[in-house]
Amino acid sequence: MTRKPMISAGELKRMAQVANSEGVTVELERDGTIMRVMPFRPPKMIVPKLSREEEAEAALARWKARRKPLPDDFAL
Repeated sequence: MTRKPMISAGELKRMAQVANSEGVTVELERDGTIMRVMPFRPPKMIVPKLSREEEAEAALARWKARRKPLPDDFAL
């Protein structure tokens, strides 16, 4: 004989919805067992800081990409 689940799927979904929308941990205790549902927070991506040279090279590359080439018959 199978044991009755501690929490239904509907209750679990409601707990997850509240946890995500409010940014809190939802806790439920039944028969001495505690269930906690915490909000999902994606890991923060740490981007290494560029050196001055790398930053300058990146800015130059962006400028070159935006710049329109001069026509062939353009006289300087």
